[in-house]
Amino acid sequence: MENSSPHVIKRSSEFLSLKQTGKRYWPTKWLLLNYQKNSVGQLRFGVTASRKIGSAVVRNKLKRWVREYFRASLVAGKTIEADINIIFKPMDANFYKGLAHEEFVKALDRGLEVLRKNI
Repeated sequence: MENSSPHVIKRSSEFLSLKQTGKRYWPTKWLLLNYQKNSVGQLRFGVTASRKIGSAVVRNKLKRWVREYFRASLVAGKTIEADINIIFKPMDANFYKGLAHEEFVKALDRGLEVLRKNI
């Protein structure tokens, strides 16, 4: 794999391990971060967005935002040696459809700030 993009967690065993042994942080009521320090020496992340979140279009938009966010933070040199599972929690109908990109970035910024202090 190349270093220009963060590694993505894909295996269900990795997600399960994060859920069981990782720490949790809620930057907002709609976003949960499961995380733990890793020995790989770089950021690895995965996204969980169930069907309760919204249509495939909405879920894919959220996943795209997460990838874009971590790609930009890698370019900016703000890396973190951790495995992170970004979990979008079910909200009212159309909540995610109306979610502004700026609000999403602010929530993830807040969450990663806390992660950096705790890892």
